[in-house]
Amino acid sequence: MEYVFDFMRLLGGDRAGATRRGGAARRPVPGVLLQLRLVFYGVLLGLMMPVIRQIDWSALVPPGLKIEWPTGFGIAWPAGHFRVPGGWGWADDGGKAEASSAAAAAGAAANAGGATAATGTLATAAGIASAASTAAASALSGGKPVSARFTICGHAKRIDCMVDGDTFWMAGTKIRIADIDTPETHPPRCAREARLGKAATLKMQAMLNAGPFTLTPIKRDVDRYGRKLRIVERGGVSLGAVLVRHGLARHYGGGKRSPWC
Repeated sequence: MEYVFDFMRLLGGDRAGATRRGGAARRPVPGVLLQLRLVFYGVLLGLMMPVIRQIDWSALVPPGLKIEWPTGFGIAWPAGHFRVPGGWGWADDGGKAEASSAAAAAGAAANAGGATAATGTLATAAGIASAASTAAASALSGGKPVSARFTICGHAKRIDCMVDGDTFWMAGTKIRIADIDTPETHPPRCAREARLGKAATLKMQAMLNAGPFTLTPIKRDVDRYGRKLRIVERGGVSLGAVLVRHGLARHYGGGKRSPWC
């Protein structure tokens, strides 16, 4: 573990505090090649962060363990505090004492009312899940307009995200826009289809995120893949038809689809 702290001190410019195991010898200043490697690994980690953030960590950690991404320019926990401005390093003793005091206070509060807080949290979570389920069921039946914030589907659990221009997930339900066909993206058959498919996905994502919309059922409730078949409308106008006018989709009423290549 002391090597981790030495590494942090070196990045912060505290070369005198970085020592080898044994305590006497001073660690040499990192060379240019090592610094370039650190920069490369930092850039690589930054590029990986969007993918890491989409992973459903709750399925990978033991029950009761909570993972939160640090925000701002510091990382704090009951055992200490790292500060980023001016270089990585341990905070002063006052910061440690403050963190320890906060941890002690939080522990006392948890011991005093832990059972009540846990019960209230579970009840609130159950209420939110029930409300979301009711809203989704109402939307799928062609009821009141619904709105959500859609992302592009990745490796994480799919709740509200876009698969491609004519397929998306909403509240954990997969929906196929029934009145259009868009270019395939998984996988595309040619470069032109890949380009149009990406454009169609982004355009439909922007339209869905623009405000409330309704999901109008058709005669068939689901297709052979189990996807809900719905026409997406806003103000009586089909969003699929808007995609057709932009040249990113074709009208579809069933049967064989024409190729895009």
